[in-house]
Amino acid sequence: MKPTDEQKAILESSHRVIRVNARAGTGKTTTLNMMARKHSGEKLIYLVFNRRGKEEADTLFPKNVKSYTLHSLAFRYEGRKWKDHIGHFSPSDALDAFRSDQQALANLTHGFLTFFLNSPLERLEEAAGPFQVHLKDEALALFKLRSVKIVQAARDIATAWNRKEMPCPHDFYLKLFHKSGAFHRALHQYDRVLVDEGQDLSPIMLDALAKCKKKVVIVGDTHQQIYSFRYATDAIRQLACDREYDLTLSFRFGKPIADLATLFIREAKKEKHFRIVGNPEKSSRIAFYQTLENINKNDVAILSRTNFSLFANAMNLRSRGKAFSFERDIQSILWRTLDVYRLFQEDRDKIKDKFIASFEDGARLKQYAEEMDDFQLKGMCQIVARFSREFPEVAFEMAQLCKGESPAQNTITLSTIHSAKGRQYADVFMDPDLALALESEGIKTIPEDEINLVYVGFTRAKENLYLPNAFLSVMTPKWRTGMERIKMSRAKRRKISTPSKIPGHPSVPAVPGPAKIIRQEASVPRVQDHLGYEPGDRVSTSMGLGTILEIRGRECLVDLENQIAKVWQPLREILKVLK
Repeated sequence: MKPTDEQKAILESSHRVIRVNARAGTGKTTTLNMMARKHSGEKLIYLVFNRRGKEEADTLFPKNVKSYTLHSLAFRYEGRKWKDHIGHFSPSDALDAFRSDQQALANLTHGFLTFFLNSPLERLEEAAGPFQVHLKDEALALFKLRSVKIVQAARDIATAWNRKEMPCPHDFYLKLFHKSGAFHRALHQYDRVLVDEGQDLSPIMLDALAKCKKKVVIVGDTHQQIYSFRYATDAIRQLACDREYDLTLSFRFGKPIADLATLFIREAKKEKHFRIVGNPEKSSRIAFYQTLENINKNDVAILSRTNFSLFANAMNLRSRGKAFSFERDIQSILWRTLDVYRLFQEDRDKIKDKFIASFEDGARLKQYAEEMDDFQLKGMCQIVARFSREFPEVAFEMAQLCKGESPAQNTITLSTIHSAKGRQYADVFMDPDLALALESEGIKTIPEDEINLVYVGFTRAKENLYLPNAFLSVMTPKWRTGMERIKMSRAKRRKISTPSKIPGHPSVPAVPGPAKIIRQEASVPRVQDHLGYEPGDRVSTSMGLGTILEIRGRECLVDLENQIAKVWQPLREILKVLK
């Protein structure tokens, strides 16, 4: 593959530490692969975010590259010593350390110890202050009040791990790997260190990279940081470097989606100079939908913000007999939700999760989830409240879908944005819950992670991106104007001549502003005469049959039948279908 001008600049760089701000779909992995092949005489290590990325790298990268996830690298040097003592760490492991406020304190202890294990800090006491930045309201007040006891409980658990008296999590041997200095020594065995997904690094990895004396190339997208709740760190912002580069030409989608993403980040984050450029060889489209129940295509993905919406979409498709699959295995979520259901049903003997079983009843668990802002448990309570009549059978039914070797072909893929990270789909429907997260009293009060989730969702689509109508009424006036232009446009998509090759950037034009889809104004003066039509009328249009939803002047918005589209049509060009 011939590199673009932006990629050439990165490949030809002679600086020791470089950062690459790579927009969605701009070829992060491809660029690193080019670099590995250019330096075939060197010994390189490639650190990836997850196992899926490692497996892909093992297939694509040349033999001079060794690819690892952070934990697989730590396991090679330190984790082997603990391989017979590795297990799951959860808040239930800290329950016995407390008598009053048992669940809340156990959950805080779990979060605090997890934070410490992923930090470069030497002592637990040093982590107490920095950890408080991640807490809100009730949780913060409780931590400040009981911090001494929480730190002691965390120390007792870590001591039990060290003595192999109870199974330890993978983060424990990662901490030892770093603390012993083995992490630094491992990196120094290579000539060059390549790092992907730099916006979501463990603070331990960031510390190791900062101390590394070898050549370092780190790529990532600040606007795709969606794991700060796991205490991830954005190295694209924080790692000191000798030179910074940009990758702005997306190979994944065309101009409409690129323009939408550009407008979104400029308005949501007030970053006036942000831009992402669409692939001139790709034809993409943006449309709006009223309800997900109108989906009549199969090979699409529905992306949501929460597990509750994921489950609700699954139940909706199930009721309509539509085939669907999950992007990842959600069995652990299903089994915990089943335990929440059993707690509400007072069927305590069947509850497997010790933490859930520790609550007196479902009402107390729901109260705890609200007070402590436990995102996962709140979602599970919502699922049980809405779909209790379908339990327990539906939990086992959906678990069976997760056991298949591969998803059935031609199905609807259901996923949260977190699970869809790093994936791409021809057609994407954004769940309305993503728009709801943007509703706020002011743009400054919207959490950055929520903005990033929406951006990641937008940029998973390759061909068609479908937005719920809720996106029309959020954020800034400029954003709403841009959305209305897209919705109201009657202009047909322009035919783009396919070039023989993608031009080297920056010869690709910059994006000057919002999506350039401009509404064509009617040539006749606007009047209130609706020519006898009214909302609810069934009509025939040039694009098929549909129902009038709204009338403005001499135009009407028509919901097309058997199509996932709504179009504005001149009243003079439609015909009423008589009943």
